[in-house]
Amino acid sequence: MAALLLLTAREAPAQTTTEAPAVEAEEVRPGPPPPLPDLADSHGRAGEPLNQPGPNSGIPRALRGSADRAGGPANDLTPVDRPDEPPLPQADLAQVLAGKALFHGNYCGTGQRGEGLPPTDDLDAACLRHDACFDAAGHRSCACNVRLQRDAAAVSERPGLPRQVRERALSVAQAAEVMACQAP
Repeated sequence: MAALLLLTAREAPAQTTTEAPAVEAEEVRPGPPPPLPDLADSHGRAGEPLNQPGPNSGIPRALRGSADRAGGPANDLTPVDRPDEPPLPQADLAQVLAGKALFHGNYCGTGQRGEGLPPTDDLDAACLRHDACFDAAGHRSCACNVRLQRDAAAVSERPGLPRQVRERALSVAQAAEVMACQAP
């Protein structure tokens, strides 16, 4: 057996180590830097606007119109570049809290301006539904306050409504969480 191992060892090629070829460093060429892309060329890649990219653009389709709406929903609340809205009628806060004046429209606040008047906007319609819910329940139901909170929050997030109405709707939604009520 030992003789077999010796013969096999003699016939086996010797292991040799070879060094990896050295990687040549790129030669630095003196001179000016490469030219910058021409930004005036509207057909070049550098001159491609985000809201009008070409068909071979590297900008994902979902983001292509995003330059028009940078900031997303925050743009709806920012009054920049928007004509001033006429101010909404304001009641004295002390009278609103005492239940002697309405907060908004014909139905938002304690009481109402008159039976059968139409709501002035979506927030006033939510307050009208809240009043009708109290009437149907026969008492100040907590479920009615939860619905008012949900409806007013939806109005506060609805684009296209005047900013002041959305701000008041947010106030109503926050107030509905702490309104006194009775469990059904």
